[in-house]
Amino acid sequence: MTPLGTALRLLPRRVLDVEDLVEAARDLCATGPAGVHLVLDEDDPRHPTLRVEEDERSCSVDLLELAQVIAGSRTGTGPDDLAAALRGWLDERPVTDAEAARRGIAVLAWSPVADDRLTWQVAVRRATGLVAWAPHPFTSAGDVLATRAAAWARAADVVVRCTVEGPVLLLDADEPHLATAALAAPEQVLARAAALGLPLGDGSVVITPGRPVAWANRGVSGRLAGETSEPCAVLPWREVADLPWA
Repeated sequence: MTPLGTALRLLPRRVLDVEDLVEAARDLCATGPAGVHLVLDEDDPRHPTLRVEEDERSCSVDLLELAQVIAGSRTGTGPDDLAAALRGWLDERPVTDAEAARRGIAVLAWSPVADDRLTWQVAVRRATGLVAWAPHPFTSAGDVLATRAAAWARAADVVVRCTVEGPVLLLDADEPHLATAALAAPEQVLARAAALGLPLGDGSVVITPGRPVAWANRGVSGRLAGETSEPCAVLPWREVADLPWA
């Protein structure tokens, strides 16, 4: 074994007492957001479980498993760190039909069930980022259509930054994924591009996960896609609105 390997073996492994996480979970149950029902199940002391219920949705986490994840990460293990970890887990809970109808925004996402093709989806902004909504099996088709239509209209109001770099218009937002919401109202983007001196009437968009959306004429957009090693999609902007819903 190399000297470095020996040294690494001598380093103490971080240990997180699951009881500390249970205590943080008790605090969260007492102070959780309105309308969200949190239940701490300690029947099995080896595997205490935190469960969240909200309207028709629910999910749970094994606190022992979560403690192991936290201990193996670079995050801290103090009381504030554990509280933040639990709030992060709570933020990623499933989106209810009511929340999607009230706050959902139409964005583009990669669909693993559609050969990684782009699809529209309804997502909700939370503190840790966007969380996608999946219609409940008992949600009516009419309610699904209404929620999608409202999310589509709401997407036009998302604040997206437009900057020009040479022949390319870049669309960015506080969270890059959110910039795709602007493509639900492409005429607004075209007007902003024209005001910046970049006509893009026949352009295509280049969509790359986690990156700003690039909009340029077809020749330039094709070159942009060819220069990246990341997965991306190039589409004429007029076709984006016709992409299917997830």
